[in-house]
Amino acid sequence: MKKKGFTLIEIIMVTAVMGIVMLLFSPMIDSFIGAQDRLNNQSKVDSRLNEVVEFIKRDVRNAKSNSNLGDEPVGIFADDSLLSDGSTGKKVIIYTIDLEGDTKYTQYLLEDNKLKINTSDDFNDSLSGGTTLLSNVEEGEFKYQDKILLFYFKIDIPDRLDGKIRNEVRDVGITRINL
Repeated sequence: MKKKGFTLIEIIMVTAVMGIVMLLFSPMIDSFIGAQDRLNNQSKVDSRLNEVVEFIKRDVRNAKSNSNLGDEPVGIFADDSLLSDGSTGKKVIIYTIDLEGDTKYTQYLLEDNKLKINTSDDFNDSLSGGTTLLSNVEEGEFKYQDKILLFYFKIDIPDRLDGKIRNEVRDVGITRINL
């Protein structure tokens, strides 16, 4: 009578060969998973930074001069005092026109490692607080000079991704007065 099935030695040999094959391919699989993780995180960071940049650029494009901002469309502030042309600060107020054609003050504020936005119809209204647009902001600043708003943000990312993905944005918003 002939036996059907595998012997113990055949099973051990197949298991050993499969183990060796897995050891050879595991670095490749690990690097593939790491690359997918980096691409996914880079996509998330880029998407969020681009969204914030577009918010700011939209408001700068719609800006118009205002006496509360030194007859400029944009004002950079530190400790609630308007800074001179070319100074850098953590807060920018833009006098702009919304979609309905109404004028408003839009404030972007770097506070507590967050970039916040707040709007008001009146310059004297408190513009503190606001909605968080970007969290985990490690560094950031605004600079307004010659009708050009420059801004820089760097996001704090997990240590495992540090140096592997782009986590900062430097961009420019040009007021329509300058165009």
